Amino acid sequence: MRILKSIEKLAVDANPILSAIIGGNARAVFLTAENIIFHTTAFNLKEVEKYIPVLAEKRELPAEDLYLAVSMLPILICDSEVYNDKINEAKDMLGARDPHDVYLLALSLKLGCPIWSNDKDFEGLGVKVYTTLDLIRK
Repeated sequence: MRILKSIEKLAVDANPILSAIIGGNARAVFLTAENIIFHTTAFNLKEVEKYIPVLAEKRELPAEDLYLAVSMLPILICDSEVYNDKINEAKDMLGARDPHDVYLLALSLKLGCPIWSNDKDFEGLGVKVYTTLDLIRK
């Protein structure tokens, strides 16, 4: 499977990461994408880590296995220094939408790349957003 050869980088939201570590469709995107560099924010990684115990209990999996799965995904974690200069622009664009999305949007703006998310809050902002299904279909 070749996924969107024209995409060089993606800013990845927490939901595809969580899906990937429990064996969801996002795992196939991470494992089969050629020449795509995946980026996320330290904030999004903390969101993932917050939900790991919940997922582990729900799926009856050892939490340690899920933490290990996250660490094995090919994702570059970007500290806020990378995208700080885009935070205000991202806040303005998001308006009253989820304030937690500011960091990933700012990263996307800084890197000039699309966002990979299943979150509707990114729609209509002028930034290309791919869902996991979009990426699998392509």
